[in-house]
Amino acid sequence: MNPSGAQGSYPSKIMLVGEYGVVLGGSALTVPFRKFSTRVRHVSEAFSDRATSPGREADVRMSQKVLQDIYSYLRDLPPNAFHAAPDLALFRDQYREYWFDSDIPEGYGLGSSGTVSAAVYDLFFPGAGKIPLADRKEDLAIIESFFHGKSSGVDALTCHAGIPLHFGDGGTIREVELDLTGLAGGYRFFLLDSGVKFDTGPLVRHFLEQMKDPDYETAIREEYLPLNDRLIEALLGRSEADIGLLVRLLSDFQFNHFRRMIPDHMADVWIEGQVSNDYYLKLNGSGGGFMLGITHHTIMETLEERWGKELVWVS
Repeated sequence: MNPSGAQGSYPSKIMLVGEYGVVLGGSALTVPFRKFSTRVRHVSEAFSDRATSPGREADVRMSQKVLQDIYSYLRDLPPNAFHAAPDLALFRDQYREYWFDSDIPEGYGLGSSGTVSAAVYDLFFPGAGKIPLADRKEDLAIIESFFHGKSSGVDALTCHAGIPLHFGDGGTIREVELDLTGLAGGYRFFLLDSGVKFDTGPLVRHFLEQMKDPDYETAIREEYLPLNDRLIEALLGRSEADIGLLVRLLSDFQFNHFRRMIPDHMADVWIEGQVSNDYYLKLNGSGGGFMLGITHHTIMETLEERWGKELVWVS
């Protein structure tokens, strides 16, 4: 992907399966979500287009501050840190020409930093789109680490590639075909807004600290990661296992082992789904923000009536 003209548009992402497991090299399944996106625009557009100019000055300044800081971060890294090396001279001379026009809510698990990382990769890393997915993932992980201190690169690669991806054990990455509107069993995914932003960095550090507990590590490696694998196989149509049941098991596990990642006021809603079997919730990303839910297509409308709010339907 090499943006040109008004520059590129990078979709947000949804991690259907794999939260925190990817930090340990476990499998994950991600999809681009084009309802939200980040568009790279020329600075001149912020002031020439009357429809978009009000309040755009602040967005331009914020974007350019982020770009300046990313440049400083990259400049201090070893020259051989990347598979597709950055053109730092180009970055230094041209970053003031661009800004990020984004409608992705930050801290909501949709990959807002991943889209910025993907954009920087295309703008200032010659040959970024010509190397294998695994190498791109490693490069993007380094860029996105600027935001969180540690990144798997999964989010940023999904935003950069713009296609569903299956991240397998051992570092394999495969493009996959995934029709979320035709899932076996008539299930539909949705996003439920918790109204609370969470910062990814502290949550990942908390998870890694918990992994020092042998019992917790055993539960993650022997229960959670295999459950992720089973759900991925079902979603990809490689297994006849019931998708809803697997999400329920995943929901149970996350409620018991990722409690800090779930906003307190969402606990009752989470449990209600388990009791009623009308829907099940799981994390979407590191925690907070949007919760990813699954329900049956015959119950879709009743959920919006129950909560008195519109849901963001993924499928």
